[in-house]
Amino acid sequence: MKILVVTQYFWPEEFRINDICKGLLKEGHQVEVLTGMPNYPKGNIYDGYSNLGPFQEEYNGIKIKRIPIIPRGKDSSILLALNYISYMVAGSIRVIPLLFKKYDRVFMFQTSPITAAVPAMIYSRLKKVPSYVYIQDIWPETFYTIVPIKNEKIKKVLKKICTSIYKSFDKILISSRGFSDILIESKISKEKIVYFPQWAENLYMKKVLVEKKQEDFVLTFAGNIGKAQSVDTIIKAANLSRNNKSIKWHILGDGSELENIEGLVKQYGLEDTVKLLGRKPVSEMPKYFSASDVLLVTLKEDGILKITLPAKVQSYMAAGKPIISAITGEGSKVIEDSKCGFTGEAEDFEKLYENAMKLYEMSEEERNIMGLRGQQYFKENFTKEKLLNQLSELIQ
Repeated sequence: MKILVVTQYFWPEEFRINDICKGLLKEGHQVEVLTGMPNYPKGNIYDGYSNLGPFQEEYNGIKIKRIPIIPRGKDSSILLALNYISYMVAGSIRVIPLLFKKYDRVFMFQTSPITAAVPAMIYSRLKKVPSYVYIQDIWPETFYTIVPIKNEKIKKVLKKICTSIYKSFDKILISSRGFSDILIESKISKEKIVYFPQWAENLYMKKVLVEKKQEDFVLTFAGNIGKAQSVDTIIKAANLSRNNKSIKWHILGDGSELENIEGLVKQYGLEDTVKLLGRKPVSEMPKYFSASDVLLVTLKEDGILKITLPAKVQSYMAAGKPIISAITGEGSKVIEDSKCGFTGEAEDFEKLYENAMKLYEMSEEERNIMGLRGQQYFKENFTKEKLLNQLSELIQ
């Protein structure tokens, strides 16, 4: 089949839609992608690209059609809003000439915002082509975590718009089971909803020989450092372990809250035990995970985040390391079901510290057994090959 993929983000930006497109191509489909100029996460359009082009290119046999957008900038809510709007408007205009081409399916990869789905909706409705949306961030609930709107009339209008967009798709793929209840409450047919979790790359299973001090006990967080990730919970837990110099807390990543986290580390005087290592390429993650004794996942205490399964949980499981979480809901349930670590409520730094000490006092063998449980759970539920096969069957 010939598939039109609509996504605001695509290669060379690192998103799972890259693998989805390669997986569909491997299954024998033709794939064309409508996307913006790459500018995530730094906020500037990548070198080699500009709003003057290139507007067409190819990546591993996937044809890419790019549209000009306003880059998201750094820590600017105005630029971010303009970035979102510019993709919707430019995408809606660019999809018009595509109406003269025949696609058999339309697949929308929906991160924030929901308006990015409008070009896909236009094509699928006018051409009456089966359409699929894969929800990473459910709207408008995710929007409220960024902009705390209190006006019920405005919320009602936003809900109506978002529900209308979701209803326009034939199938709605959800990355977290918790999204299902919200969609059903919005009068969306249960038959439309398909649970399709995110996967982790097999590269996370790779073990790398690394040197570290034998007495060091390393706990590592890897990922975006934003408000939603509540990385300050880790720093506060690290402050409780400050007298034990062998316990090291490593933070890998970048984001809007990095400066605040740096300030918190200095405020507590934790420079010796907390290491902020910056953003690293995915290819280097096995090295950092192999050097870790425990992997950390944290989120804010927030309604929508309670039903979210952070993608890093799958990556951590693949690495075969014990996991400590300070998250509420779906993510903790997966960790508890697999018996691969210890959980606590979101933002509960004292429980995070207690769980860290539990694992610190365990033998290496006990920790290894816990990590292997998670890896087995990953193999049974979250491998890329298994999930991409399911997706191809669903689309066909």
